[in-house]
Amino acid sequence: MLDAAEELFRLGGSDALTVEAVIERAGTSTGSFYARFGNRRGLFVAMHERFLDVFGTAVADAAVQALTKPTRHESLHHFFASVFTTVRDHRDTSYFHMIQNAHVADMRAQGNQVTQAVFAQLVEIAKVYAPKREGIDLARIDMVGRILQGLAIEMMLFEPDEVTGRFISDEERALRLADVVDAYL
Repeated sequence: MLDAAEELFRLGGSDALTVEAVIERAGTSTGSFYARFGNRRGLFVAMHERFLDVFGTAVADAAVQALTKPTRHESLHHFFASVFTTVRDHRDTSYFHMIQNAHVADMRAQGNQVTQAVFAQLVEIAKVYAPKREGIDLARIDMVGRILQGLAIEMMLFEPDEVTGRFISDEERALRLADVVDAYL
């Protein structure tokens, strides 16, 4: 049923997510739907939790891979590219949960936990590649996390050429952000 709901959402937005449409698309019964989700909001909650799990796992895997890179720049580039790929792959779902459900306190709190986990991954990358005697500057890493969040939101809201009029690929975005962040840190 969650697959059916996500497909309906991709095709028609939140207005397409009616209980009846999900039941029909999933080929299930009304009783099964209500037993599993309780109501439409329960469906949204289940979709939200599934999305956060997928996104959180992708980011954690990206961080593990990023930490195998020989330089901070390569590590940051890999991490940013992976985050941007995940956002792009789940753009509509990301938008739905981040923007449409921002007013729902429990969903917002869960989303904030994932955002803070992304920040923790950035801290870890910075620690591994920081000069030993200097350590890391958490205020700078905090700013990097905020910039990354802003770019992710931009990707959800706009096409790659809409903000400045120049197309930017996710790869170029990741590489240029790694350049800036590497110099900043």
